[in-house]
Amino acid sequence: MLKPWREVIIPHKDVAGGKYQQAEFAADLAQVLSGNAEKEYQDAKEFFNRTYLTEGMALLLASALRRACQINGDPVIQLKTAFGGGKTHTMLALYHMFNDETVQTHENVKKVMDFVNVDSIPKASIAVLVGTAMDPSKPKSVDDHKINTLWGYMAYQLGKEKAYNFIKEADQKGVAPGADTLVELFNHFGPCIILIDELVAYARNIYGKKEDLPSGSFDSLMTFIQNITEAVRRSKNSTVIASIPESNIEIGGEGGQASLARIENTFGRLEAIWKPVKASESFEIVRRRLFEPVKDEIAMMDVCNSFSELYVKENDAFPRETKEAAYLNRIKESYPIHPEIFDRLYSDWSTLEKFQRTRGVLRLMAATIHQLWINGDKSLMIMPGNMPLDTPSVRNELTRYLSDEWNSIVDNDVDGERSEPKSMDETNKRFGMCSAARRVARATFLGSAPSSKEQRNRGIEDVRIMLGVIQPDEKIATFKDALDSLSHRLTYLYYQGKRYWYDSHPNLRKTVDDRAGRLDEEEVFAEISKRLHGLRDKGDFAGVHISPESEDVPDDDEARLVILSIKQPRTKNSHLSEAELEAKRILENRGTIPRQYKNMIIFLAADQNVVDTLESDVRHYLAWKSVIDDQEALNLDAHQRRQADESVKNMDTTANIRLNEAYIWLLVPTQEGTKAIKIEPIRITKGDGNFIARASKKVISEELLITRWSPALLKHELDKWLWKDKEHIEMKQLWQYFASYPYLPRLRDSSVLTECIKEGLRSRDFFGYASSVDNSKKYLGLEFGNPGAAVVIDSMSVLIKKEVAAEQIADEEKKLQKQEGQVKKSSEDYKSSKTSDEISEESKKQVFHRFYGRVDLEATRMSRDVGQIAEEVIQHLATLPSADIELSLEINAKAPEGIPEDKVRILLENCKTLKFKNNDFEE
Repeated sequence: MLKPWREVIIPHKDVAGGKYQQAEFAADLAQVLSGNAEKEYQDAKEFFNRTYLTEGMALLLASALRRACQINGDPVIQLKTAFGGGKTHTMLALYHMFNDETVQTHENVKKVMDFVNVDSIPKASIAVLVGTAMDPSKPKSVDDHKINTLWGYMAYQLGKEKAYNFIKEADQKGVAPGADTLVELFNHFGPCIILIDELVAYARNIYGKKEDLPSGSFDSLMTFIQNITEAVRRSKNSTVIASIPESNIEIGGEGGQASLARIENTFGRLEAIWKPVKASESFEIVRRRLFEPVKDEIAMMDVCNSFSELYVKENDAFPRETKEAAYLNRIKESYPIHPEIFDRLYSDWSTLEKFQRTRGVLRLMAATIHQLWINGDKSLMIMPGNMPLDTPSVRNELTRYLSDEWNSIVDNDVDGERSEPKSMDETNKRFGMCSAARRVARATFLGSAPSSKEQRNRGIEDVRIMLGVIQPDEKIATFKDALDSLSHRLTYLYYQGKRYWYDSHPNLRKTVDDRAGRLDEEEVFAEISKRLHGLRDKGDFAGVHISPESEDVPDDDEARLVILSIKQPRTKNSHLSEAELEAKRILENRGTIPRQYKNMIIFLAADQNVVDTLESDVRHYLAWKSVIDDQEALNLDAHQRRQADESVKNMDTTANIRLNEAYIWLLVPTQEGTKAIKIEPIRITKGDGNFIARASKKVISEELLITRWSPALLKHELDKWLWKDKEHIEMKQLWQYFASYPYLPRLRDSSVLTECIKEGLRSRDFFGYASSVDNSKKYLGLEFGNPGAAVVIDSMSVLIKKEVAAEQIADEEKKLQKQEGQVKKSSEDYKSSKTSDEISEESKKQVFHRFYGRVDLEATRMSRDVGQIAEEVIQHLATLPSADIELSLEINAKAPEGIPEDKVRILLENCKTLKFKNNDFEE
């Protein structure tokens, strides 16, 4: 039994309890420096406990440590990634590593120390400059000192007043200190670690300002940046690390662009390239920050392996890469969050300018995990389809990056309280059991909302939607059906081929819904009737009659299926529905004339519940068709034309499927003895073929319509009802009984009866047959025990009780024996008149008194071969006077792989019933 994620790993307390603040995911160097940051950022050990040491971060820490230890190392490092790419977090790691000696025993820091091959981290002077925290328009007060510029504040942090004195004059005048002065400063207080964050934001503030500012001019700041990079390079063991934005949001307008160009040009001459966070590392960053360590490794592995096995087994339902071993590793790395969530966020949502790769993902997933935790979510993993977008805290984390209208789109078409997907789950049991519609809608939204019209291939493929929703032991077909239903019912969901996407503009479905609602009811019924009349299948019936009036159904002796109009559906648990009433009307009369052959009709009616859905589907088919007809007037674009064409095809298919699902009630006339005829409803189960084929299969399997009958059953009906006090019954009358009275079995046509009688005449166990009866009540053309007997149904032929037939046969045999006796006596007289030579010659002729024969039969052709033997051999022996014929069947079966226990039991029971003299099994 696979365990849900909540039993394998638990969120950190602040996440589980929803006590986190959104700002907590925003690392702030200034707050850490002032001692006002959250514990996870302020406390060095807690920071490293929740920090995953990425490859890029580890290399940067190692480079700074080498530089501090004078073992090479890069003096100038520029951190440049997209918005929310972890720049500030990386500088915090540098700050804590050099600022707190206690973290030297932490495993993350130990890895860096071992990599550099040092036993300790040298004491360093640290300066933290955060551009957004400093006001260039007024001096900064530090320990009763007023400091004007970035370089003044940097020097004071490196060595208090003593260090500040190195550049005091430059700070007070607002001019940049020279590189030589800075080299002297760095070497005196080194190793120095200078962390500069939000530098562009600070420079942007003073760009173009002509008045004198305490911070100095824009050009002075640019000169300082150039001088500090040169000075650090010339120093013994100091490093400067600066974060440079890549997003236009962080860069700002003209001032930001100018600042960035100058800063990049300065740093670009000396900077070391810093590797961004890899996708797999992003998994671990999020897991460390949001979850405690996994508490049940075995359960986690079971879940991960089950997902991987599902993807390998269902090789067409999921993306190709999911079958590779590498994807199993990704599942393990990202657990309990499914990799597809990260793929959609980092591949799709990160293309949006406002989206923050690390902070945005953390905020979204924290809100998601909290909501799933308090809701008692039992999913195996947290997947795109599980994200509770109906919760404002989760939804807002995504819609904040989109235009305003997306909030209402999510409410109506994705996951709102009154959304269409929720309604579908509530009204469709298949969907509702696993919330299929909502899960599919969520996964589609997460994978498609960031797409734009400019993209060549918009949206998300169906295999990726399935990847985002299906868990082991769930039925893929249910989710595929949910996606198909959503694509035909949602206003803001588009599709083309196998790709689906949400858009902020409504699709044609609103127009279609309006047109569907305005259609006249008779137009809908006419379309349904047209589809019904297009059916050509008859099944095992002699004829099929669709939506007929009573006079349209022939009153003859062949079995017919009457398909009642869609306007006359059957309501479950009701015997007075329109379907039953119409069936009784047609059964009683043909037009105004009473119907005779009442046992030749079976009715098929639609289910009221499905009819409602069928009418809706047909309405939408006709509405889509009208859109195509009016495409010029509607000014449809190319995509809308394709959508209309595909929708007509899909709705055409859907309408046919729904029509096939609607006709599920067989209404069968039944009768007990001479009581009144009743209409018995029998539900047709789902299966292959259309509803006519399924109805035919059902009536055959339930013996409501018989196409091949046993002579023993015929004799039973004759004895019970038809010839209690008679010696025979006319064949024509017999067939009319069967065709007319529902208390008798329903035979498809008269040929079923004649074939049954032929089979019965092969032996003397059931009845006899005669072509007529003369005035002396002698049966002419009597057949009794003749495998080749010919049988016809007419007003002269009769079916005879076996005792009566046997009696006439015996009388005829006696007469024959008497005649043979007279012939024998004449023969003896004749012999006595012959000469002795003639008698001697005749005595030489041999007379045989016994025949024995044995033949091997093929099991697959036994029925045919036995019949042929009976006609060609046994029949000739049976005509011999007083012939005593013994027949036996010997079966010798070998099964090299063994006979199963259930087969042994069945064979023993059947042999006993069939009175086998000997039967046994051998090992």
